[in-house]
Amino acid sequence: MPVDSVPPEQKAQIANAVRAALAEHGYARLTTKKVAAESDKSEAGLYYYYDSKDEMIVAFLETSEDYLARSLHDIDAEGPEARLRAVCDILLVDEGDAAAAGVNIAVMELLSHAPHNETLREPLLRMERHTLGVIADIVRDGVEQGVFREVDPEGTAAFVLSATDGYTGFALALGMEGVGDDLRASLSAYIDSLLVVA
Repeated sequence: MPVDSVPPEQKAQIANAVRAALAEHGYARLTTKKVAAESDKSEAGLYYYYDSKDEMIVAFLETSEDYLARSLHDIDAEGPEARLRAVCDILLVDEGDAAAAGVNIAVMELLSHAPHNETLREPLLRMERHTLGVIADIVRDGVEQGVFREVDPEGTAAFVLSATDGYTGFALALGMEGVGDDLRASLSAYIDSLLVVA
């Protein structure tokens, strides 16, 4: 079946099974059998909708991209400073949330395969570019409104996203104690440093 023709409900169910299997096993040990174990479908049922494991992973990435985009769009915070802090809170997944941490670690693992896997690279690029764009827009708004000092919105967004992506490696994947708290405090201090002092 062409990927674009997969019914949304089926795509969501398979994406959820991929998410659970990735969080449990990681990309290198992921098999369609393990995806099927997290689903109400057999392996043959999965292959009815998708031709390969990577296509199933793309369904997961596209679903994750949509979820993250909605989360960033629906931030309930007033003003650029509060919005930027809220974005950081979303991107710095709670270390105690095993399911969310597992997904973030799996996405980081997928990033390491992206240079050699065109199928995975495109949805990962879209996800990262969208997140960069959201952060840059918040910073740009803050500069224009006089809330933030004059900084490069794109450079600032890249710095913030690099810090939150790095957090996934240090705090979530490696379990380095205290790194998560230190990074949260440092990002908060960095946002403080962006503020225009009255």
